[in-house]
Amino acid sequence: MGTSLPSRITCNLPAENITGYLSRPGDIIIGGTFMVHLDRVFIDLDFTRQPPEIQCQMFIIEYFQNMQALIFAVEEINSDPELLPNITLGYQVFDTCFTLREAAKGTLLMLSGGKEMTPNYNCHKGAPLAGIVGDSWTTASIIMAQILGLYRYPQISYFATSPILNDRDLFPSFFRTIPSDEYQMKGLAQLVLYFGWTWVGILADDDDYGQYGLQMVKQEIINGGACVAFTEYILTGQANRDAPRLVQILRESTAKVVIVISSNFVIVVEELLKQNVTGNIWIASEAWATSDLLSKQRYQGILLGTIGLAIHNGQMPMFTKYLSSLRPSKHLNNQFILDFWEQAFSCKWLGDKNVAWIDNVTVNACTGDENLESLITEDYHRVSLSVYTAVYAIVWAVQSMLNCTPGAGPFPGASCSNISSFQAWQVRKNIFY
Repeated sequence: MGTSLPSRITCNLPAENITGYLSRPGDIIIGGTFMVHLDRVFIDLDFTRQPPEIQCQMFIIEYFQNMQALIFAVEEINSDPELLPNITLGYQVFDTCFTLREAAKGTLLMLSGGKEMTPNYNCHKGAPLAGIVGDSWTTASIIMAQILGLYRYPQISYFATSPILNDRDLFPSFFRTIPSDEYQMKGLAQLVLYFGWTWVGILADDDDYGQYGLQMVKQEIINGGACVAFTEYILTGQANRDAPRLVQILRESTAKVVIVISSNFVIVVEELLKQNVTGNIWIASEAWATSDLLSKQRYQGILLGTIGLAIHNGQMPMFTKYLSSLRPSKHLNNQFILDFWEQAFSCKWLGDKNVAWIDNVTVNACTGDENLESLITEDYHRVSLSVYTAVYAIVWAVQSMLNCTPGAGPFPGASCSNISSFQAWQVRKNIFY
């Protein structure tokens, strides 16, 4: 006699708290994943119990601005009578905290259509998901592309540069608004050869971005007649614990020119600062060459004189105005805005207190009345422009479906899709079309 089945079988993945999440309802949804926090609390895992929730830390203002670029683009499109008329665009955005776990979780939640992850099912009859903008680093983008490619959901990354993502057979639904590393790594090698440096070291993240980049730039340098003194990987899973080892290698090496291909270099720079290691010439990949965080006065003694390659920038004056208009009083339930305020003005939300002692340091209270316009004055943006462009790429594909004329459409029989009940693969088809 067979064993009776439970009265209720669930196919959901284990429920987890949803943190670092913002949404706006709409007739059509655009998803997004962003690395707003660069670091997290590292906890030793013994594999005898479920891992604890990820604790994010190190809020980065420029990464927050990238997330806001998606929100700004959605609001701009909703106010444009020519784009998607009579259709309200909504969004769902997640902070991945530079972890694969959060990137995968955000992707599955968006595909499942609710607050539970149900693989291979969309269990909530809400607004259709037109596509996802993300992610900001290559390995997370690959994980997402492997999931999204199964269902032909269009994915547009604004910062993932690895050439492996060029493979249309492996990643049929992946697009990006930033060039491949095939060009960048040749450029970094050419910088070395141009200045006549013949003895260099290479540091790179131990993910797909760093591994592919290191191999390409190393080969280009050797082909050019220079020599590579050392190649080392930054362990992204425990960069803070790995930093002392890397600094020791840098200290002992006779190579003082170092190429760094990393999205996580700040952890190593903190250790260099701690040990007062100076005198290196740094060559930066696009992931940190223009970083506001690493441009702070705090790091000048370590990084002054760094050269590197930067991604294209462009003027976005209305986006700058939008950023300057953000106020905590308008977004009381938006933890990102509150964190941004603390970071921007070096204050803390202390309630009724005017000042407090935190870690033996005097900290002023945030009031919400601080002058943000004096901080955000730059009209040129880089990654935020790539995010903005990615949103519009998806929206123009949806607009093409809306304007489609039967008999001249991109689908079998020159047919069109139904804008009120389209499939994700149809949006992807219109991005190609």
